[in-house]
Amino acid sequence: MKAIKLLFAFLLGLLLLAGVGLLALTTLFDPNDYKDEIRDQALALAGVELHIEGNIGWSLYPRLALELNQVGVGYPDKPALGTLKRAEVAVSIPALIDGKLQMNRLLVDGLTLALVQNAQGDNNWTPLDVEPTPEQLAAVAAAKDEADTTPVPAVTNRPLALEIEFVDIRHAALTFIDQSNDSRIELQDLNLQARQISATQPFPLTLKFGLRQLTDNQLQLGGNLALNTDINLDLPAQHYRLNNLNGTLNLREGARLPAPLALVFSADLDTRLNEEQIEISQLHLQADPLTLSGHVTLNGFTLPQISGQLNSNTFNPRQLLAAVGLNAPATADTTALTTLAFDTTLTGPAGTLTLNPLNLRLDETRFNGDAALSLATQRLSIKLKGTALDADRYLPPAADNSNPEASTSSASPASAGTALSWSKEALIPLAPLRALNLDAALDLDSLKIHGLQLEQPGLSLSAHQGLVRLTRFNTRVFSGQVSTTAQLDARKTPLSITVAPRITGLQLGTALQTLAQVDVITGNMDSRADLSMSGQSIHAWIHSLNGSANVQMKEGVIKGIDAARSLCQGINNLSSLWINAEQVDTSTPFANLDTRFTLRNGVVSNRDLSVKLDAISVNGRGSINLPLQTLDYRIGMVLEKDLFNESCSVNNRLEGVEVPVDCKGRFDDEPAKLCRLDTGFITDIIKAEARRKVEDKVGTQLEEKLKDKLGEDKAGQVLKGLFGR
Repeated sequence: MKAIKLLFAFLLGLLLLAGVGLLALTTLFDPNDYKDEIRDQALALAGVELHIEGNIGWSLYPRLALELNQVGVGYPDKPALGTLKRAEVAVSIPALIDGKLQMNRLLVDGLTLALVQNAQGDNNWTPLDVEPTPEQLAAVAAAKDEADTTPVPAVTNRPLALEIEFVDIRHAALTFIDQSNDSRIELQDLNLQARQISATQPFPLTLKFGLRQLTDNQLQLGGNLALNTDINLDLPAQHYRLNNLNGTLNLREGARLPAPLALVFSADLDTRLNEEQIEISQLHLQADPLTLSGHVTLNGFTLPQISGQLNSNTFNPRQLLAAVGLNAPATADTTALTTLAFDTTLTGPAGTLTLNPLNLRLDETRFNGDAALSLATQRLSIKLKGTALDADRYLPPAADNSNPEASTSSASPASAGTALSWSKEALIPLAPLRALNLDAALDLDSLKIHGLQLEQPGLSLSAHQGLVRLTRFNTRVFSGQVSTTAQLDARKTPLSITVAPRITGLQLGTALQTLAQVDVITGNMDSRADLSMSGQSIHAWIHSLNGSANVQMKEGVIKGIDAARSLCQGINNLSSLWINAEQVDTSTPFANLDTRFTLRNGVVSNRDLSVKLDAISVNGRGSINLPLQTLDYRIGMVLEKDLFNESCSVNNRLEGVEVPVDCKGRFDDEPAKLCRLDTGFITDIIKAEARRKVEDKVGTQLEEKLKDKLGEDKAGQVLKGLFGR
């Protein structure tokens, strides 16, 4: 018993001695005395400059606790990286000896990080690649020798158990500055709390911070984010799961934000860093009135491959535009642009985000197809096929012409009697064209626009580095086929434009009735043109318009005009060569119209207009000067032989005579005064007829007298010499 008492007394003495030693260690040893040595070691071993302005506090038992105050950090010859107001950490020594990292609290207060990247791409968070000084080399060697002589405990395969009662990060701030474009991103008043952190059990986490994005010191976007989730950690496998992730992003201000916007989201996030995989499931994103749901998986961080499913609710686009502070366009139909929904499957090769299939519904029109976005080049490819679309519903409302003053003030220059002026305002900006990186194809069952019903319209368009090509546009309209190709080249200034329209089998009569409510002519029209121009304004286009055009019409009828009879009557009366509508109600068919136009710097020239009417052929020649807005054109109507003799009693000596009409003047001249009949031909006809009658009368009398004196044969020879008969 005495021996046992002595043993307990000895153990008690050892404990007392250890307690006195620990007390003396924590009392007599002051880490603040070693600030300079700590700074030197940090610089020598890590190349980091430490600035410890506040006190360093510590305790050894029952927990190893450390407190830092007013600490700054950065790399030599670079902008300061960060500062810390206060940090506290306490680790259980018995748990650490047992292979557990057990803390009761980790506090970080007032942490600020300022990440700076200059115009050359250098930053302040990467150490400079410089040769170490001899002093630094000596310090590293001494530390290595000490490490080599320190016994290393046996390493077990048991993972380190992590248990932290509470992590509290308060009032932190993170700033990223890009000096190349004078932009800045700020995370302000960042607060993070997590409780009962464990490597084996889920634990809750909350995060809040303010967000600001600035350019040239002008606020572009500002708001705040708040989220909470339950986290599962598998540190050895680098597998992290965020379950029941819920958050709200409120964007309140900034030049890029027309109106405050609130985004509410929820999801489950599964991240496997070793496998380079992120899976987002149970995704739900709401920006009233729009709601998105689905799931997304990302494989590979360098060249990601994205798969999944996304779909929206059926929402009102007008309400969505109003929610983000934008005005919905005014439409002729107030019920247009009120229903929109979509769904798609995410797929495609690595490095490309592909939506296939992509299904859209806009009001009563449905679209299906696919789209793809290259993540490296931002090239967008989209192909859609749609049902019937009534575009007239989406056009602006018709102008209200009930106000006479408004109608007068909005009259065209021509109606006001003043000269027209081609606008020099730039209509096509170059920068957006040069930024386009697009391949698109759109086909519809039908399209109604401005009252026209286009059947099976379709187009294919590409735009890359300022070169925009319309490689296909085709549709059926007025029983004919219309197609065109075009190109806009904005790669250099001035902008150049080429257009090549083609028309085949167009029913001109139906087109005129629909477009102009005019029923005067019918026929099948074929046309083709190749045009080029340059510039960005109407003025530039008019002055640089070059190319050629051909027009042909077959099996046509000019309604309400019997051209042969009207012209015949007019010539007989010698009072008017125009039509008396009360006398004429028949029509004139024509067999063919064929002509070619040449365009040079805005001047349209035509030398070969040819139209075959009933008993009349019409020829035309002249020019239209678009830059000067003048017209100089001559139309000649020639009386033909075949049907003319059957429909008119005019002397057949008029057959083949051209009846000319000259159209000269400016575009703003009154139409009635623009074209006038050249009456010179009437004088020639009268003179010729009078001469013929005189010749007939004088010739008859003279012939009788000559026959009496010279005989019939010699009299004929004399008359032939006098009158040419």
